[in-house]
Amino acid sequence: MENQKLEFTRHSKTDIFIGTELFPNIAAKFNIAGLPKSCVIITNETLSKLWLDQLIKAFTEKNIKVNSIVIPDGESNKNFETVQNIIAQLVQFETERDCPIVGFGGGVVCDIAGFTASIYKRGVPLVLIPTSLLAMVDASFGGKNAINTSTAKNIVGSFYQPVLTFMDVCLLNTLPLSQLYYGLVEALKHGLIYDMAYFKFIIKNLEDIKAKKLPVLQRVIRRSVYIKKEFIIDDELDNAKRSHLNFGHTFGHALETAGNYVRYNHAEAVGLGMLMAIKAALNVEILKEDFSDQLKEVLAQLEMPTDISTDISVEKLTDAIKSDKKRAHDAYKFILPETPGKTTIYKVKSEELDDFVKNAIV
Repeated sequence: MENQKLEFTRHSKTDIFIGTELFPNIAAKFNIAGLPKSCVIITNETLSKLWLDQLIKAFTEKNIKVNSIVIPDGESNKNFETVQNIIAQLVQFETERDCPIVGFGGGVVCDIAGFTASIYKRGVPLVLIPTSLLAMVDASFGGKNAINTSTAKNIVGSFYQPVLTFMDVCLLNTLPLSQLYYGLVEALKHGLIYDMAYFKFIIKNLEDIKAKKLPVLQRVIRRSVYIKKEFIIDDELDNAKRSHLNFGHTFGHALETAGNYVRYNHAEAVGLGMLMAIKAALNVEILKEDFSDQLKEVLAQLEMPTDISTDISVEKLTDAIKSDKKRAHDAYKFILPETPGKTTIYKVKSEELDDFVKNAIV
């Protein structure tokens, strides 16, 4: 039997720019990155009214041709139907393979734009301009793009890196406080898996963050970018170290699914998911120090729930977890804390899952 081997190496990089009033610089960076004089902006209805004209003006002033696609707001639209509608418009625009898709929005827009860019004509350049704190500290870099189905969250997706990511802190000025809080949950997660000093920094500066003091917000974004980079730089495809970023997310995604994406938004679900992970770690005796009170206190200050609604049953949660993409070889992978600031991978066998989830309910 003849054998021939092909070895491929992924070569990609993302330039991340963090600062204020970045719009005038975005088009200039297009030229430096070797991108063509055209792009397609994907954004949502809310942002199209607030910022789209200014963004288009920034491009056209640099002689970059712009088409735009406006999609409905909300997690419920992060699905195949939305992607199909976008692709139909890309075809109508006669979008070429070298034409970048610019995702201008929060985490939902970043996911949809990234996933679409990864599959349209087998991949077109991707540029992300996150407009929420959640997207700035998490969704806009690292290359994970996904959409939901009726049975599971983020079950269909790709790894596809943006060429450029622009984090303009000024965009947070128009963000409702509730949306700011959603981003802080992910930032708190970064502290709990890597740097408790950062966790404490967020708590100490919470009032300045609520007041949208841009220098403090920029420090939060900068530190979260650094921490996430430490987990993904050598594990782009999420085979080992990167999985620690899922702290609170396996439980959290199950809560979102069990609640039909209505009972809890992503941040509320992840906050509860982290509390569940702490309780589960105490129950299986890999965590000795219960730090859930610290987390509950700050979640309460962010107007987040700290206990699970009684209409979310253990059965609903386990059914959702069984559909989770992290299942492997008849076991389920959870990220649990060993100490504050350090997590570990813990595997649960199928026959143990019901009891494991039941004992994690908060």
